[in-house]
Amino acid sequence: MGTKETGETTPIEDLILSRFNEVNVEAINIIRQWRAGQKRVLDKVNANGAHDVVTDVDITIESLTRQTFADTIPVFGEEGFNNDAYVVEKPLYIVVDPIDGTKEFAKGSNEWSISLCAVQNGVPIVASIFMPDKGECFTAIKNKGVRLNGLPLKSQQANNGKIAVSPRQIKDPVFGESIRRTGLVAAEVSALTPKICAILRGEVQSAVYFPQDGQSAALWDYAAGVLLVQEFGGRISSLCGADLPFRGADIIHKKGWLATREIDHTQLLACLNSLGEL
Repeated sequence: MGTKETGETTPIEDLILSRFNEVNVEAINIIRQWRAGQKRVLDKVNANGAHDVVTDVDITIESLTRQTFADTIPVFGEEGFNNDAYVVEKPLYIVVDPIDGTKEFAKGSNEWSISLCAVQNGVPIVASIFMPDKGECFTAIKNKGVRLNGLPLKSQQANNGKIAVSPRQIKDPVFGESIRRTGLVAAEVSALTPKICAILRGEVQSAVYFPQDGQSAALWDYAAGVLLVQEFGGRISSLCGADLPFRGADIIHKKGWLATREIDHTQLLACLNSLGEL
């Protein structure tokens, strides 16, 4: 994708991350314009066939991402998804969730993000989760750790026994009882990427999403989070214990997920499975 003035080749990961930063910077202007305008919230049918919300910001940021990589790498995104996942079979592709947490964004909450990830041969190699309203951008390059706003993110102890759960699932008596019986304290965090950021900040030790009819965690939701958690010494998996997929039909993932750090992932999985929630 480019060379340094010395003639040395710039690593592709660095170039991809630079373009992710370009998308994030321009996204701030897109968001400002939307907030200064009519703030339209539209209806769409999501990957689960259910009615959902979308804004002009979602559409415009995904379009911006496609334009940014148009000359180099194919892009797979939520708003362009039409039950056709051929892009994820490519040797290298970009995943974008232009707004993870559109409902939260539309109602003025700060619990949403712009999520970008590069995947090579089915493995995430560059990730960015940008939370503009919090002034936080978490990034990672495979095997190089996690950075927050460009600086190495220092590990902080989070032995607080907290687990991030979606507000809707906390209110469900069955899921709420499942969490209570693990001995962990449920903390309300909305979308997937804000949950991952809560782990990176040290606010929680883990995060969970239980399987539910008509719900999923699609590739665009979890791609960046997988690399960030791994690079910070944690783990994220299906509630069945399998790695989350980056290829194939199961990228619209419906089996729930668990992310952990500084807590025994296998033990927590076993506890959740023993409660009969799968």
